[in-house]
Amino acid sequence: MYGMRRWVVAGLVGVLAAGACAPGAHDDDVNEPDEAGESTPPLSANAPAPAPAPAMDAAAVQARIDARRDSIRAAFGRVNKLKWREVWGLRRDKNAEQIARAQSLGVRVSGEAQIAQLAKQGRLVALEDSTEYWVLRKMTHSVPYMTPDGHAMLREVGRRFHARLDSLGLPRFRMKVTSALRTDETQAELRKINPNASQTVSSHEYGTTLDVSHERFAAPAAPREASPAEWALEVVMMDTVVKYYGKELQAELGRVITEMREEGALMVMMEDAQPVYHMTVARRFRGAR
Repeated sequence: MYGMRRWVVAGLVGVLAAGACAPGAHDDDVNEPDEAGESTPPLSANAPAPAPAPAMDAAAVQARIDARRDSIRAAFGRVNKLKWREVWGLRRDKNAEQIARAQSLGVRVSGEAQIAQLAKQGRLVALEDSTEYWVLRKMTHSVPYMTPDGHAMLREVGRRFHARLDSLGLPRFRMKVTSALRTDETQAELRKINPNASQTVSSHEYGTTLDVSHERFAAPAAPREASPAEWALEVVMMDTVVKYYGKELQAELGRVITEMREEGALMVMMEDAQPVYHMTVARRFRGAR
């Protein structure tokens, strides 16, 4: 598998180094504003042609990506997977307990019109599709909204998760959010296809609860200073590596969640049939928007 992926990465590097068109090379010729806000004048007939952009050094790029891959794999080798006692601690908050907390801290939602109204009032907050901490998976039986406390809880989990990854010398892999707010209608639809869905009310119906995958993780968000072309190649490498180390990331994310649970910030159930951490807000978050 690594050999195949390395071949793909090498092929991409080769295409870029061979003089592939720069972004916008096939766009219509227009004078775009420069950084100062002025229009760039067309070249005069006697003006020298601009120097071509330097081609990527394929060998150097490949060497950097290989070194980065080896460094990531070595760092993962120092991470301990969850022990059975840790797993047990992540499975102590039963569904009924989470529902009771959701009812006390959330708001019951009946349909799209009410979601729009509550969002306008600031009582629900939309989850961004992609942030430095998470990406959203396609949601078929829920919508990406939470109470302000739920949104703040997710951001705090992400912040602490990245702090742990930093301390281990690992890239800032991101969580994948798989489910958030459900209405009574979408919860009923889910019961038809998922026997694990709550047969009565669900804590997901109050905007306080979300599911985050504990098997799959996303590549880090692109650093501002990253070269788009080289970063695309690095993401290919990291997407490959992370598939082999899901249990290690599961453990580090689980330890963050355990820490916050012990602080009384959230409740959690580590599920297996649906491989997610099912988390519910357990208290108000200061500064929640």
